[in-house]
Amino acid sequence: MLWLRISRSFSSISSHKFLSRSIIRPVSTSSLENSKVEHSQFLASASSHSKWNDSTPGNGTTDAEDDELSGVKEGVGKLLPTSSNLFKLILPLVGRKDSNNSILPIVLLLHPSQPLSHVGRLILASLPRRGDSGPTISFRSIGASHFRQLEWSDSTDLGDFIRDAARVTEFNIHIMPSDTDSSEDKPERKDQVISVRVPTFTDRTRFLRRRLDAINGQLHSMEGLKRECDREARRGARRMAVGGFGLLVVYWAAVARLTFWDYGWDVMEPITYLSGLSTVICGYLWHVQIISRREVSYSSVLDQSVSARREALYKQRGLDIDKWGDLVSERKHLMKEIGQIKEDYEQPQREKERQNAVDDDDEVEVEKGKSPIHEPEEERLSDKDERR
Repeated sequence: MLWLRISRSFSSISSHKFLSRSIIRPVSTSSLENSKVEHSQFLASASSHSKWNDSTPGNGTTDAEDDELSGVKEGVGKLLPTSSNLFKLILPLVGRKDSNNSILPIVLLLHPSQPLSHVGRLILASLPRRGDSGPTISFRSIGASHFRQLEWSDSTDLGDFIRDAARVTEFNIHIMPSDTDSSEDKPERKDQVISVRVPTFTDRTRFLRRRLDAINGQLHSMEGLKRECDREARRGARRMAVGGFGLLVVYWAAVARLTFWDYGWDVMEPITYLSGLSTVICGYLWHVQIISRREVSYSSVLDQSVSARREALYKQRGLDIDKWGDLVSERKHLMKEIGQIKEDYEQPQREKERQNAVDDDDEVEVEKGKSPIHEPEEERLSDKDERR
């Protein structure tokens, strides 16, 4: 019997382990990624050119740094921002090959205020010369209708061109050979078209957000000390105001006691006159020297006292208030610059929403009853007969 009980318990333990192993399964990262609500929203609302990593909210410091040459191949270039608010144009030009006989991309550093003609000259200088006259370079982007291409003038600034090309997330560079290069002996060369991907909002603001996070970190480390100094300065100013009021009450009580109980009015009259006049003179001198050209009120006097005590506490505890002000102004500038870049990328979305609203209104009007103007003649005659 003992042997049977031991064998049954052993079999139950082994079956329990088997069930636990069969139930517990390792969960892959892809299944966890697909179960996220943000990923489903991205699939439903994002465009075909967007990436899941671009839509993931980041603070600039944790954004994944992609390889600069990733996605660069024959006929496909790349436009990237830099930390100095410049643009880095990576182009795979035909005729430039490395030791492995693969196309060697060329990198051009561009300023947003430079015209497209300057970019064209840089590309021409990077192409191998085959004749006296080099090829012609043009910059084209897809229009708002998404059906026709637009060729931009060479005098257009690069920043304005990229701002407009951000609607369709890419533009094309056409390198057309000159007419003198083609002859009867030589085969006719086709135009080289390089499709360049415009950086997304996340790419454009990566360095700005990284700098903004560094500034926020410095301000956060100084914020606690500054808040403590401000609180203590305001508490000290209020304590001083209450103490001054208490001194006036004590003065009034002492004068009343000495006048009506101890010495009398004959003795206290000149004392009260001189002490009251001295108080008025001291108050006037304090007003002229300290808060001249200011509105005389309780709030102004309190603010002046708070600011004086605050500056003293800043110096005493080693808080550089000038650095604090510079960091705050720089943070405002960075947030303003990020907002301006965001407007360039939100404009196409607003136009799309406006167009969808117009289409919805048209569908609602169509679904309503047919207008009598557009009714066929037979239907109108049948309606008249029924009424008769």
